[in-house]
Amino acid sequence: MALSRRGLSLLELMVVLVILVAIALLALPSLSNIRITTPTGETKTPTEVATQATMNSVRQAIAGDEGIIETMSHKSNALPRKIDDLVKSEPPAHIVEEAPELVAYDPIARIGWRGPYVAATGQNDEGKPTVVDGWGNELEIQIDFDKDGTVDPTESKYIRVVSAGPNGEIDTPDDVENMKPGENSSSELTLSECGDDVVMFLRYPDYRR
Repeated sequence: MALSRRGLSLLELMVVLVILVAIALLALPSLSNIRITTPTGETKTPTEVATQATMNSVRQAIAGDEGIIETMSHKSNALPRKIDDLVKSEPPAHIVEEAPELVAYDPIARIGWRGPYVAATGQNDEGKPTVVDGWGNELEIQIDFDKDGTVDPTESKYIRVVSAGPNGEIDTPDDVENMKPGENSSSELTLSECGDDVVMFLRYPDYRR
């Protein structure tokens, strides 16, 4: 007696797909609460780990051996203003205006704009490519720029990248006079000022406790 072999109909396949999607959505909340132990002994969620990895990429893009600081000849007014500067092939407007000699890359001297410095991981509110954290929020670059757009070279070492964290809002003040991380709330950036933000200093040790 011959057995008939009938494949799944399109409707049956769609039903199976809907069931699988529903199961995945039910699993997501529990997966987001999983804690991962890092090599340093800290425990973090997968979202926090992804955010840290992205911020490390940004650190390399800005302060690494071939990052913006190096290729821009350590000129403080050529530092990136916004995180989406890093994903641009062409130099942003402030570099064209304030450091025109660095617009074209010189492969021999290894000086000049050679973007993109990092790959985009999402889009900003305007729908343009940018770098986002594990929660899907655009990262923010903070540095103590003066009103004319320049920055004191001694302050440029405190450049930092900030993730808004789970609440999606930047709590870390970007207008403090002293960008140094420490424990003195009157003159240094403290942990309590940052709320649930993830803050990474790119060129300076983080002394907050």
